[in-house]
Amino acid sequence: MKKTILITTALIIFMSIKLDARPNLGISFNFFYSSLRPYGEWIQLDNDLVVWHPNGIDNHWRPYSRGRWSWTSDGWYWDSYEPFGWATYHYGRWYDDDYYGWIWIPDYEWGPSWVEWRYDDDYIGWAPLPPYASFSMNFGIHFSIGWHSHYNYWNFVGYNRFYDRRVYNYFLDERDCERIFSRTKYRTNYYSDRDRIVNGGIDRSFIERRGGYRIAEREISSVDNYRDFERNRVTRNDRVIAYRPSDREVENSRTTDRFDFKRGENGSTLERDKIRTPLTREDGRNVTSDRTVERNRDINVERDTRNDERRIRDEAYRIKPNDQRTSERDRARFNTENQRIERDRTQKREEVINREAVRERQPVFEQPNRTQRQSTPERRVEPRSQQTYERPAPRIERGNDRGNERSSNKDERESKKSTERKR
Repeated sequence: MKKTILITTALIIFMSIKLDARPNLGISFNFFYSSLRPYGEWIQLDNDLVVWHPNGIDNHWRPYSRGRWSWTSDGWYWDSYEPFGWATYHYGRWYDDDYYGWIWIPDYEWGPSWVEWRYDDDYIGWAPLPPYASFSMNFGIHFSIGWHSHYNYWNFVGYNRFYDRRVYNYFLDERDCERIFSRTKYRTNYYSDRDRIVNGGIDRSFIERRGGYRIAEREISSVDNYRDFERNRVTRNDRVIAYRPSDREVENSRTTDRFDFKRGENGSTLERDKIRTPLTREDGRNVTSDRTVERNRDINVERDTRNDERRIRDEAYRIKPNDQRTSERDRARFNTENQRIERDRTQKREEVINREAVRERQPVFEQPNRTQRQSTPERRVEPRSQQTYERPAPRIERGNDRGNERSSNKDERESKKSTERKR
């Protein structure tokens, strides 16, 4: 009997260990890469920061524009009409970069939509959340920086057209957006309900009162196969088809070992240290190679060691005022030494800044190559013409022009008479 109990207990423990050890793949960067590559280009801005830029968009395009809003059990769900919308509007964040335009930063947490809201009595607007915004089950949306989005990020529409299937046909232009942006109220209303992320947004009853119509709740039907998603996405009626890939599809995407990234040509305006690093979910490594990871780790260790040595050296020179183990004379001497060290550092810093400023002001001359030298025609040197120098005429004051003319005529007559006498 005891043996049977022990065997049963061991089997239960073994099965629980096997269940706990079962990997939960979820979504992965490889799956994002292979699915979104036909619709855009992947750009590597940094060693561990890779973003996606959609193709075929104009200058007036904005995220969360080609689609419609639906009220579901998860709150406001963005039902996109774009082929890449299942990923870019339910995972990750959007950012309008000064150089690259709208770029998408991947993330692995699914939500019905990731937007921020603005509203007043006449208009309602939404804009994509930036990569500085993260979601917490206890606190909702949290920003790592003081974020204030520009009015160009926003899609504003009247309440009577908010629930329209083609809401993008009724967006306000940039001039009207700028006019009403400052008078609208700001809101983000994200919360969790039984491990589900809900986008409460603007209250549904408020939109119904302002728009003059009733908003029915639509049912969300999740599919884990992309073919089923494409087939049902066109023939949907009152249901919302949400595509969340299965573990089998994610596992098949792991065969991609090499990534074709476009190297960033210019620095991005993203604050890299304020956003989270995209990692591949299946192995926990960075998108870059192991050699790059090792090099970055060595650089960080060397930087930390150098900072520790500098801190110890500074503490050796700095004496706290309340240190009773040293005498007044020693404290005065160490204070003088600390002031000298600070002056030397400030002087060196100013010298470096001055050298950089002088270097920037100096013009850069590029020497032409051999082909350019041969193509330029030779300049012919013209003989210098012999210049004749004439004595400038005397200055005549304007105050007494007639008197000056009479005196000059008189002098000329006297000079002529003197010459005749000499003859």
